[in-house]
Amino acid sequence: MAEIIGFINSLDARALYFINNFGRNPVFDWLMPWFDSNRNWMAPLILLWIGVMIWGGRRGRWASAAAVILVVLSDQISSSLIKPLVERIRPCNVLSGLHFWQRGEWLIIPDPILTIYKKSFSFPSSHATNSAAQALWWSWIYPRSAAAWIVLVVVIGYSRLYIGVHYPADVLGGWLAGGICFGMIYGVVKKWGPQDLKY
Repeated sequence: MAEIIGFINSLDARALYFINNFGRNPVFDWLMPWFDSNRNWMAPLILLWIGVMIWGGRRGRWASAAAVILVVLSDQISSSLIKPLVERIRPCNVLSGLHFWQRGEWLIIPDPILTIYKKSFSFPSSHATNSAAQALWWSWIYPRSAAAWIVLVVVIGYSRLYIGVHYPADVLGGWLAGGICFGMIYGVVKKWGPQDLKY
């Protein structure tokens, strides 16, 4: 079993090296770190949430309230439950040669690594978990918005690899965890939720 896990981790690290180093360009160097800070991308989503609360009718208001419950659920499951159980070390703390974004600048992780660049655990990516859960929720509520949500989820997931803070499996695991969280809320809503959310 240990050999299988080691083999999977090795493949994961190779995939990260490839993604983190391939196709680097000034546009992505500027854009991808933007998604690292919740302050940047949460503001427009909060404005969108407020707009749905005001102009979305009863369905929009119920959907907005449920979205808050969903983000609390997905964030706690990823950050407070799964990460402490798995205890996977961040790639920026163990893989030299990664391009890593820290405090407004790019650096390449040195060899040997002499410092801890990010203290929290790696698996799953909370960014991926939360964005996937919200994307599924709002795509169900407003199906015409699904394509935009898919693009946002993919870009956020890719940004985690580009800036060197997650492995590909962390992002995939986050998407899976987000899907499970969505499924939990969806199941509750379909069984006990208001009629405005069931049609």
